[in-house]
Amino acid sequence: MNLLKRLSLNKYNVDRKSHIEVNTDICLTCKEKPCTKVCPAGTYEPTADGRIIAHYERCLECGAALVACPYGAIKFNFPEGGISYKYG
Repeated sequence: MNLLKRLSLNKYNVDRKSHIEVNTDICLTCKEKPCTKVCPAGTYEPTADGRIIAHYERCLECGAALVACPYGAIKFNFPEGGISYKYG
């Protein structure tokens, strides 16, 4: 089973408030946008003007984008309700 199929089987609660904050002004200076490449859930989406949109409801809280961002433009707090997954 491929990754996208497995991710679609996860069930989790989504907070109403984003736990991810992206400094989009810093993103303008980043050409490679590694956060969009390393995130397994597709949380980070580049826009035509060079900024990043964070779809926090997709986030698996793995922290890959935090590590990959060379400029520290991403701030992350664990969701208020905590995190729990049920596979399948």
